[in-house]
Amino acid sequence: MNGPSPSKSHQGLSTKEAKQRYLELGPNELTPRHSDFRLQDLKRLLFDPMGVMLLSLGSLNLLLGNRADGWILFAAYIPILSVDALLEVRAGSALRSLRSTLQQTTKVIRDGLITEIKSLEIVRGDVVVFEEGQNLPADGYVLESDHLAVNESALTGESLPVDKPPGSPFFGGTGVLQGRGLGLIERTGRETRFGMLASLTEETQTGESPLQKRIRLLVHKVLWIAAFLALLLFGVELYRTGNFLRSLMASLTFGMAAVPEEFPLVFTLYLSLGAWRLSRHGVLVKSLPRVETLGSVEVICTDKTGTLTEGSFQVEELLPPPDPLPETHPSEGIVPAPEIVALFACERDPVDSMESAIHEKFKSDLSGLQGWELISDRPFDSTRKTMAHLWRETPSGRTILALKGAPEGILAGCSLLPGQREKIQIQIEKLAGQGKRLLGLASKTAAKGEPGASEEVGLQFLGLLVFSDPVRPSAKNAVAECEKAGIEIKMLTGDHPLTAHAVADELGIRHAHTGLHTGEELERMDLESRNRAYLEGSIFSRVKPEQKHELVKSLKAAGKIVAMTGDGMNDAPALKLADIGISMGKTATDTARGAAQMVLMENDFGGIVEAVLEGRKIFCNLKRSFSYLIFFHVPVILLALLPPFFAWGDLLLPIHILLLELVVHPVSAFTFENLPLSGTQKKERTLLDSRDAARHALAGLLLSGLALAGFRLAPGVDSGRSMALTTLLAGNIAYVLISTRGARSGRPMKTALALAGLLLIGALFGSVSTFLHLGPMDPLPWAASILTGFLAGFCAKTKG
Repeated sequence: MNGPSPSKSHQGLSTKEAKQRYLELGPNELTPRHSDFRLQDLKRLLFDPMGVMLLSLGSLNLLLGNRADGWILFAAYIPILSVDALLEVRAGSALRSLRSTLQQTTKVIRDGLITEIKSLEIVRGDVVVFEEGQNLPADGYVLESDHLAVNESALTGESLPVDKPPGSPFFGGTGVLQGRGLGLIERTGRETRFGMLASLTEETQTGESPLQKRIRLLVHKVLWIAAFLALLLFGVELYRTGNFLRSLMASLTFGMAAVPEEFPLVFTLYLSLGAWRLSRHGVLVKSLPRVETLGSVEVICTDKTGTLTEGSFQVEELLPPPDPLPETHPSEGIVPAPEIVALFACERDPVDSMESAIHEKFKSDLSGLQGWELISDRPFDSTRKTMAHLWRETPSGRTILALKGAPEGILAGCSLLPGQREKIQIQIEKLAGQGKRLLGLASKTAAKGEPGASEEVGLQFLGLLVFSDPVRPSAKNAVAECEKAGIEIKMLTGDHPLTAHAVADELGIRHAHTGLHTGEELERMDLESRNRAYLEGSIFSRVKPEQKHELVKSLKAAGKIVAMTGDGMNDAPALKLADIGISMGKTATDTARGAAQMVLMENDFGGIVEAVLEGRKIFCNLKRSFSYLIFFHVPVILLALLPPFFAWGDLLLPIHILLLELVVHPVSAFTFENLPLSGTQKKERTLLDSRDAARHALAGLLLSGLALAGFRLAPGVDSGRSMALTTLLAGNIAYVLISTRGARSGRPMKTALALAGLLLIGALFGSVSTFLHLGPMDPLPWAASILTGFLAGFCAKTKG
């Protein structure tokens, strides 16, 4: 386990006591959880516009003496309501599953042992283990502190680290910047400082994306236009017939046809199910709008180690310096062997994969640590890219400073003979060119009380730790997928540039020699040159956190949709700024996970690409579904409006609108959902641009004209109604087949067969025809209606 072992004085709560307090105090959350089924959800379903119109039309039919139609409309209220409820439950179930996977965890001491629990289960009296990068789960005070510093900017707005000695308070929602320690929880949930703020400003759902807003505005506009036309139709009918109830029924029938309720429903359903599918593959998306954004990603800025490579390091060798180097303190006894210094430079209980590899390689030398105590654990220096540990030997009091890190950072503090640096540099470039990961190793010893023992200057260079880290087999295929999909890859790494270059070559990442930049080079450039380097470069080596942030900022300013990976505290600003911030792996810090919009449970580049392609698939299928809804709604609206407006007779009765609703809901919600990508995988900027919308509206107009022609040319109203509905259903069959061509899925064909079955039932069974107020059709008009419907459907040719 990472973090300090429990001390005898801090044994924490017992499991039994913690459970009792949880039952008394409730979960550690800022806002109360709602049950799966809420009263407002029931109200929204019961008073859905479509349902209200169904009940109203059923009542009107009963008043007018059409008892059969009235009771049918009342009965239909249940399946229509059930379909809407089913879609919402399915979407809600997917989101609940996703939220449960995203729950944060915290390490606490229970029954005297360090245990990892859900942060929701934290109770007053728990002893929490502090770790770097952790988000603190509740309020309390510090029991033990080892160089503990916390970022409290979320509460105070001040970004400077706040030291936390024993006895000082800490607050939930703040983050550990460095050090370790233990803390006692005093307040949880709404009693915390953040909880008090939350009670004043109650948490709301995630804000709408631009596309969600456009859909909502579109639906509202259509509803207002439909309401105006319904009132106009009511006035015309009342003026012409003087019959209030029939006029009201004609206007409500039109309103029922015009309500575009499927658009927001389909949008939410597709994104919810897409997020749920990704979660099953270990890709967790925090909010639905981010699933939409995934489909638009153009650039992926990815870490190398553990993402493009396995991250399973093995120490191949500890390569000594090319020539003997001067010892800094030869008079102070024997300097520990380089293998022992390498262990000194690591944590006693390593979690980092490279430190674990060092322990595994030199485990036979672990006995050399006996008799030494750790005095100072210095955090990673992001400027020099080194870290150091200061140890003291008992009882002699001799100290040793052990450092490891980027070779150039280590060499900067070492005392070297003339020409030594050049020889070491040749070693570094040779190994880095082979794709090896390198760490420099150095030390400094001092007698008891000697000044300057802890200063990182005058160091003795001990050699290079040479690691192997093979590329992930899945990463090569994922890079090829990115190439095919037009997604640009930018590799960000703390490694030597030649190591990054070798890995990029092996993976097939496109890059020119001029597209390789180091953090040091970027620092020397002016802003304009850096922006150009960020846009044109492919490999960025030894980059600093602020340069990652600047990279994202530059790409976004150029109009790119950017995904950025990261797992550390320092990555948080870039993750938050990116369109899609991706927290990588189970070892990612809480700070990184909190800033990211997407969490990968495994450090696998293939998961990122899979998520982006899933986003594009959702985008493509939404495009198909929305196109279908435009194509479908145009003729339904016109067939419900024009015949009564011009006194041609009632073409569509409420029962026909009901039948068509039972067609459009499942077709739009299930036929196009989760169809595989076909043809091009290139990103598309708009879900449905004006040209596509116009093409499908025109095809809908053509279908309307052909259906009206059949209605007008038929010998009677009932026969004309049969021809018009046959044309309409045939057009739907053709549209489903043409818009899903090449999709390699059986759903569209099943839908087409189901619609064809409706045509046959209406044509072959007279009792059904009577029930639906349809008239008989001879084979020739029936075939003509089908052919004209197919013609209109095929005219709405869409991009697969």
